[in-house]
Amino acid sequence: MAKRNRLTIAMSLILTAALATACSGGNGNSGAENKPGASPSGTAGPEAKTALTFWDLDGNAKADSVGVAALKGKFNIDVDFISSTREAMKEKLNLLIVSNDIPDWWKEPSFPDYDKLIQQDVAAAIPQELVEQHMPKYVEWLKRYLGDDPFKYVRRDDKIYALPVIWDLGTEGLQLAFREDWMKKVGITKTPETIEEMEAALTKFRNDDPDGNSKKDTYGITAASGDIEIMFSSVFGAFDAYPNIFREKDGKIVRGEIQPGAKQALEVLNRWYKNELIDPEFVVNKANNVEDKVLGDKIGSIEYYWWALIPGNAFIGGQQWYDKLKAKHADFSFATVGGVKGPEGHSGISQYNPAFASGIMFGKQLEKDQEKLIKYMQVFEATQFDPESYEKLQFGIEGTHWKKSDKGMVEFIAPYDNEDERKKAGIGNVYSMTGSFNDYDFQTSYTSDESLRQLATDTRAKGSREMDILAPFSKPVYNETQDKLEQLTTTTFIDFITGRKSLNEFDSFVEEWKKMGGDKVLEEAQKVYDENLKP
Repeated sequence: MAKRNRLTIAMSLILTAALATACSGGNGNSGAENKPGASPSGTAGPEAKTALTFWDLDGNAKADSVGVAALKGKFNIDVDFISSTREAMKEKLNLLIVSNDIPDWWKEPSFPDYDKLIQQDVAAAIPQELVEQHMPKYVEWLKRYLGDDPFKYVRRDDKIYALPVIWDLGTEGLQLAFREDWMKKVGITKTPETIEEMEAALTKFRNDDPDGNSKKDTYGITAASGDIEIMFSSVFGAFDAYPNIFREKDGKIVRGEIQPGAKQALEVLNRWYKNELIDPEFVVNKANNVEDKVLGDKIGSIEYYWWALIPGNAFIGGQQWYDKLKAKHADFSFATVGGVKGPEGHSGISQYNPAFASGIMFGKQLEKDQEKLIKYMQVFEATQFDPESYEKLQFGIEGTHWKKSDKGMVEFIAPYDNEDERKKAGIGNVYSMTGSFNDYDFQTSYTSDESLRQLATDTRAKGSREMDILAPFSKPVYNETQDKLEQLTTTTFIDFITGRKSLNEFDSFVEEWKKMGGDKVLEEAQKVYDENLKP
């Protein structure tokens, strides 16, 4: 699926927390039977400890690490770990459920699987007031990206069955970038703001030798053809027509690929292709081909993730596209925008709905064991939103394992500047108890240069929030039809852009899309919207 590929590519570029999933029971410290789902909450009494079990999916967890030890003392808990792999988690969960050994919790099932687990009556309904009481920082984080009702995507029959997980960078991740050094070389004095100004810039990037090698070997823009949602999305956004996502207009759910604006965008792209402004290999490009061409000084404009377009130390660290090009060209920089305006003032780029999966679900038995439910919530909140607990898990003890540099970044102290030594100590492995709730503004406050953080904030703020508003909801008809509809759209649009098909056939494409199941898809989508999101 293109959507899954898109998320995988994006998240491979960012700082991701190591995934750890928990089951009930233990296999060590609690003295319970040695299998998931078996350990009790502890004997009664004011000094009793609650036994919690977490899965170690990366081989990084250490029961005696300073971070885990601090959690044990802070929350009066025993902590055990069960080793597994990420790939085995779904199968293991299913086996446990079949054997009536329901885990205490599991993570991030797809939304169709989420609904199935609720129907199987194996998931606990989670009191929203408990989440708000014991995870206030988590709830505040959700509201920044999901609005005042952050549980809307996981609510079923007025109950919630998951702690929502979001990818908060997805809401404005993609932006349109122009090589600012090239603009200066070809006489462009301002970053393009309209589709006309963008076309003028791409024309100069193609014809005016911006790389100075006296060859006509540069192009204005390129893309990868495997994801129609983000292929030249800024051009479609200029005409308010975003292919392959569900949006709302005046109370009606629409799809951009069959709207008149899509034809207008395709007319522009066809002209650009004829005029050699578009890299002709976009039809076969994969993500790595796009990267090679940008870094190889062949492309003047690109739609990509904003954190790759600024210095790595401004946000996630590492060598980003910016750093690699800056090392080659002292005067290099990217100028980024959230889109360019079309004739009616529309602009934007298709983004990723932050609710990419359901979230953390709890086993049915925790409905009757709210003490344990609350303990899990407290641990989740602390390990991903509380600086003291987060620092101990991620980096160890300040002054012993790490220190802050004069740029406000974490620096490990010898011998912990060696990754193997950090792993032995159970620190420095981007480790958390859930690996699900990644507030990147919070996390990158440890990895970014203080003097560059405002650059990251300002760049991020340029992004649009155009996204598939129905992505988190179950849509059986669409699930059965989406692959063939997406394939039809991708193939036909490439043919329109390259001229293999005349745009006089656009109406025929729309009719074919509808006959192929699109009409039923839109009917289902409208019903889903009316039942879940309509004001």
